[in-house]
Amino acid sequence: MRIKDKVDNGYMYRMKSKVFRLVQTTLLGVTQVRAAWQFPHTLNYYSTAQKPLGGPSGDDDVDISYGSQFHGLTTYANIPYVNCFSDEAAEGSSKYDIAILGAPFDTVDDSKKTCTNRLKGENALKSWANVVDCGDVPLTFLDNNYALAQLTKGHKVVSGRKAANQSYSVTPRIITLGGDHTTTLPALRSVHKHWGKVSVIHFDSHLDTWDPQVLTALTTGLIRNSSIHAGIRGQLASAKGDIRNDERCGFAYLTARDLDRFGVSGIVSRIRDRVTEPVYISVDIDVLDPAFAPGTPEPGGWSTRELLAILDGLTGLEVVGADVVEVAPAYDTRGETTTLAAAEVVWSFLELMIATPVKSLADRASS
Repeated sequence: MRIKDKVDNGYMYRMKSKVFRLVQTTLLGVTQVRAAWQFPHTLNYYSTAQKPLGGPSGDDDVDISYGSQFHGLTTYANIPYVNCFSDEAAEGSSKYDIAILGAPFDTVDDSKKTCTNRLKGENALKSWANVVDCGDVPLTFLDNNYALAQLTKGHKVVSGRKAANQSYSVTPRIITLGGDHTTTLPALRSVHKHWGKVSVIHFDSHLDTWDPQVLTALTTGLIRNSSIHAGIRGQLASAKGDIRNDERCGFAYLTARDLDRFGVSGIVSRIRDRVTEPVYISVDIDVLDPAFAPGTPEPGGWSTRELLAILDGLTGLEVVGADVVEVAPAYDTRGETTTLAAAEVVWSFLELMIATPVKSLADRASS
């Protein structure tokens, strides 16, 4: 057996028996053999390209504060986290113009807040607006009524702070990440306080206005009689009754298959013709087909591309609030198809809000 001599390189292979050491000494003429292999104490034996990863060296020039997208808290698009519910934390340099707010309230499915690092076109995070992630509103899971009261107070506190760039508006706007569609109600109450009545643009596979005694009472005075559903394709409990009640709630509707008839531009124009500004946009992720949002129980929906194209077509509208709801990670794919779609919807919300600043009631009162 040939044993390669590496004495000149600063170390030797450890010999496991005296026989090997004897053969090495006899055949190769090595006169001095170490009793056992030892870790070297210096780095001189390595060439420039062979230094071990993480080897001992000075760390004065090693920066661990920046440069990684995986450190710290997970926020939407890696934007700064601000505890918006704390007066001390949310004042000073932590003021914001647009807040991402988690609403982990769900009586149906397991939802979570989403995030994305995928940017398109102009970077909305490098605009006039200071965008922060406020994290989730702390909600109890033991009492739904109390949880909704907590969410309502969360919206009240976050929207009640002074915005960072008050030349655009003194009132910050909120993008809510649900949660089920119940979370839209506290958001509408908050929006009504600062901007008055709004038209709701509601993307969904279902009308969600089935119970007139509940929804009509809750939304009285909050929304205009110029709201609209888009992407509807779900079954109705009563075709005539549900539609009549929906009209009493102030809604018109576009079905999912209207996209085949009118195209994206036709859907956009009908939405814009229907609504009166300002507007609130609510996206139930099941407006998408199950191929794009697994877990959606209604086949025949829109693609992610079609939904994003329609949202882009709403540029110029005064969007004072928005939400995306019903994201169910339990039914998502390993590639997180639904989560990525929801994250892109939020990015579209950001672009709409930044493109068109909106003066609140407080701005108008002071002017």
